[in-house]
Order: sequence, then C-alpha cells, then structure tokens
Amino acid sequence: MNSSTAIANASLLLIGAKELTDLDTDTTTTGRIAQRWYAHTRDSILRGYTWNFALRRQALSKDATGPDFEFTNSFTLPTDPYCLRALVMFDSDSEWKVEGRKLLTDDGTVNLKYIARIADTVEFDDLYTDALIYRFAANMAFPVMRDKVLQDRLTIQYLERVREARSADAIEGTFNKIRSEVFIDSRRTGSTIPPATPPSSAGSAR
Repeated sequence: MNSSTAIANASLLLIGAKELTDLDTDTTTTGRIAQRWYAHTRDSILRGYTWNFALRRQALSKDATGPDFEFTNSFTLPTDPYCLRALVMFDSDSEWKVEGRKLLTDDGTVNLKYIARIADTVEFDDLYTDALIYRFAANMAFPVMRDKVLQDRLTIQYLERVREARSADAIEGTFNKIRSEVFIDSRRTGSTIPPATPPSSAGSAR
C-alpha cells in the first residue's frame, strides 16, 4: 500500500468502520481517533522489533560535555532519520547506556546501528505493512466500535503476522546476533510468544 490513508482504511475495514478520505485531514470522529493512533502505532511496532527495512547506521558526533558520572562521554542519538531504538555499537566491547536522547559510553567514537522512524510507506516491508494494519485495527476497535472482543482477536492476528515477519527477516543475510523483540502481554492475548526485554534496557550491562 502506498499511503498511510490506504493502510488506515484497510484497518478500518477489519473493524467494520467507514473509510477515510484522507487520514491527515479527515474531520470525522473516526478520522480524529485515527490521527491520534496512527503514528504511535507505526512507531511502536518499529521500535518493538528489529525490522530489516528500518535498520540504519550512523557515526555519531561526541557531545562537548559528558555525563557527570559513571561514563566518560555522551553522544546525541540520530535525528535524520530519527532513532527509535539503539541496537549496536560497532567495533566496541565497551559498556553503554541510552538515557533520554543520549548514548553514554567511555568510548571516544561511536558507530551506531539503530532502528529508525520510517514514515514513508513506500519504504515499508510488505510484512510490516500487514502487521501494522492489524495492530492499528486492534487499537481502533474499542475507541471506534466499542468492541473489546474484536480488539483482542485482532491483537492475536497481529502477533501471528509478526511471527511470520520474524521468520522472513531471519533468513535475509548472515546470522544476526541482535535479538528481535516483540513487546506483548501474553496473559491478555493468550499468545505463546514470551515477553521480550523492555526497550528501556537499551545498552550493555553495567
């Protein structure tokens, strides 16, 4: 699908709601709810899993001032494209942490691999788009249709599509030691996927 409106409308069809003319400008109640949820849903799925299409690499510039203690240096996380989740410092075994929009480490240089915010739907992997449609539909099911049962069913279908995407991504390229993560509440959905480590733990053990 080549637009956010097309993705939103595919989600709305799954919950039995009317389609939007334009996601960005629609003034209906459904349109306003969709505007609140779309970017959040898009970014949360990107952040929750190591999608190959969203991987980016960047050499970071060291900040003029480092942290007060624990680490020597501070680096501002990328904004172009925007870093949603730091993954790996290449050519380094040093400890590091992400605090706010800063990466803290004792290293003097940082070559970072990260998950970027991808807003252009043309860049989306088809399996990601499929997952986004179902997750967005789940997020819209109760606010628009007041249907909790439908919301739970769509959440399970979303998780099934993420499993498919994980399998496809795993066979692209050589073995990747980065752990893929999907953040779920298995008690609510009944899924057998184990909960992943929260993204707030980004960095190495200290």
